[in-house]
Amino acid sequence: MIEINEGIRVRLVPICALCESEGTLLYQNLHDCLFDAPGNWSLMYCPRCSLVWLNPQPLPEDIGKLYKTYHTHVIGTHRPRFGPLRKFVHNSILGTRLGYTELVQSSVQRVLGRVLSWVGPIREMVELGTGCLNGQVRGRLLDVGCGNGQFLVKMRKLGWEVTGIEPDRQAVKIAREQFDLNIHKGTLEEGKFPGDIFDAVTIVHVIEHVWDPTSTLQECHRILKPSSRLVIITPNIESLGHRLFRKAWRGLEVPRHLYLFSPRTLRVCAERAGLQVLKLWTTARSARWMWAASRLIYQEGILPGGSPQRQSLWLRLEGLAFWIIEYELCRWKNVGEEIVLVATK
Repeated sequence: MIEINEGIRVRLVPICALCESEGTLLYQNLHDCLFDAPGNWSLMYCPRCSLVWLNPQPLPEDIGKLYKTYHTHVIGTHRPRFGPLRKFVHNSILGTRLGYTELVQSSVQRVLGRVLSWVGPIREMVELGTGCLNGQVRGRLLDVGCGNGQFLVKMRKLGWEVTGIEPDRQAVKIAREQFDLNIHKGTLEEGKFPGDIFDAVTIVHVIEHVWDPTSTLQECHRILKPSSRLVIITPNIESLGHRLFRKAWRGLEVPRHLYLFSPRTLRVCAERAGLQVLKLWTTARSARWMWAASRLIYQEGILPGGSPQRQSLWLRLEGLAFWIIEYELCRWKNVGEEIVLVATK
């Protein structure tokens, strides 16, 4: 039955999409505290398989109404301090760890890359920033839900032949006009790409937004070449941040996150789609940012724009401590803020 939720057409979803068990209420009376989308929402939890989902859920035809002021409609202008040094470190690790050897210009840089690769948090940030894709097998890359294309710009500079698909009209316009990218408008299923065409597919903070995650992963399976790579990164509902902040956790992002996964439920989705999971882990790379964002939501109830604009020194120190603690805990338990899954067909 279709209902109206503050102008959004929705349907009630009381049953788990993975195991068909009846869900229990996790949180209720939730509102968009980031981008001011309309609606009163709840989150359901499956006691059998641990999947979490939005209830009610917007109809696919109305999902666009939740993204009118989304962050992909603008291009970030922030330039990090120590830019040249950061770039030097970044290139050193990519060149020595992931096979982008052209980025290493000297033996000093090569040695530095090897040394820094032993520093887990730094290595993790650099590798995940490129989807852990190896430069020795560069080819055709599809980024699903590519937003305004900034990730594809980076990968194009690294030598990949890049394509994107994105349902948001404004984000597609920016990607095409500002970056001259080959972007298809629509969902992955609407893209109708030929089978066995891509050497790599990335789904970075997107699988939680799609109406039918298993169907999307089945389509990924179809368009991937044999022995190619699919990389998924998504918020971890079992993270330390969620355990601490509960309904103020930034990763919930109601109402745009339709599903929230644990490592177990993400694996189930991938395997049901016919994919072979090669690696599955959680990462603390976003822990500092997630701490700051969640702390501000907890204190103020809102976080306009979805990201902290200014942070006090104390908040930065708290975030740093949280990052260190969570990184160490990830050695023993899957409590990182994000799940990373690497699969092949």
